Amino acid sequence: MTDKINMVINLSILALLIYLAVQVHELQNPPKYQPAMMGYDNSLELKYNIQEFLNNALKEAINQQETQ
Repeated sequence: MTDKINMVINLSILALLIYLAVQVHELQNPPKYQPAMMGYDNSLELKYNIQEFLNNALKEAINQQETQ
């Protein structure tokens, strides 16, 4: 039984080492292109909506703090 546990532990360590090696390789050799963001919209309306959403969330949080 302990042999199986040791094998699982060793395979887990091996998987982590492979994952780390791939991540380090990607850090050292970044892709030459920047993939396009899906559905990215750079319109003024989107910026305005995000700004209004954040302002309303902040106002609501302030009101909740004041009522407590």
